[in-house]
Amino acid sequence: MTMDQHKLRLNKLHRMLTLIPTKYRALEAEVMPTKWPEYRFLTPFDATKQFHRAYIEAYRNYYRENIDATAASDIKVGFKLNFFKRSSDLTQLNDARLKADRIGLPYPAYLEFAFKFASARKRKYPPQPNQLWPGEKKRDAYLTKIVEFWSDDRHGLELNRMKGMPQYAYFSHQSLPAQHQFRKEMLDLVSRGVFSIEGFVAKHVIERQYFRAVDCNFLEEKAVESAERKAREDVANGFLKPVELKTPKSEEFYQSCFGVPGVVTSDNPICSFCTQRGNCELARQAVISKTLSETGFADPIAEADRRANRRRVNEYRARQRALKLEANAAPKLEVAV
Repeated sequence: MTMDQHKLRLNKLHRMLTLIPTKYRALEAEVMPTKWPEYRFLTPFDATKQFHRAYIEAYRNYYRENIDATAASDIKVGFKLNFFKRSSDLTQLNDARLKADRIGLPYPAYLEFAFKFASARKRKYPPQPNQLWPGEKKRDAYLTKIVEFWSDDRHGLELNRMKGMPQYAYFSHQSLPAQHQFRKEMLDLVSRGVFSIEGFVAKHVIERQYFRAVDCNFLEEKAVESAERKAREDVANGFLKPVELKTPKSEEFYQSCFGVPGVVTSDNPICSFCTQRGNCELARQAVISKTLSETGFADPIAEADRRANRRRVNEYRARQRALKLEANAAPKLEVAV
């Protein structure tokens, strides 16, 4: 990662500012700590692209299982979506991704659930991105079912499957909200017995270096010491291989909400103790300045919407005037007495 990566990130945020309305961008800081840990250091645009790929796969699986197994592989759903042009489809996809982030599942798992929920209700067609989240009448049933689907065991299994991320290594800790939340989630799961002490120490202390053994001393100290000793023996014997996690460059620590235009840091308590807050605000202002320089507006989408609204109002008024003139010009019939 170099300064070129910093500029690339700002360019992606600039594109987001020109394509995604403010009300959606404003939610990025709110969902950052709730989203699946693997996505907490992605730009929102990169996360939406990942969601898009997972959606296409889930759509095909639904089609294969419920409509036509032979034709499923040829389905071209989502292929025409343009990530460089504003559209209702892109906005709906981004909004669907935000809802998945709020729930906190990996995108493939969230979409697996959403499509199964749709299948159980005998939908004729697979759900579009704006149909993945239920309406008011089905929301309680939806949330109840997703809690059943996302069991502690599956949560732990998905965390073990997740690729090793240097941003979560103990030697990379920078007191970022994303890191604090990750450590809290992991230690909560092991304290509730979702991970065995031996398995947790082997996987997340020795192999991935997310924690030090001392961080686990709130558990049974002797059990932790025994688990660490066994894991190190397994390393020596070639049965366990620590992941090579290099200390990330500064740009790799940018959380998903970093510099996003539309986020109001004073509205989110997470921002109040975020160690990136100063640099985040500088990046946000840089993106807004670039957009203002290139388009003449700090928020070109809002300006475009205002123009469109003025045009609709003017067109409506013109139609009303025309109708009035037409009514006045029409000959009046005299009624014979």
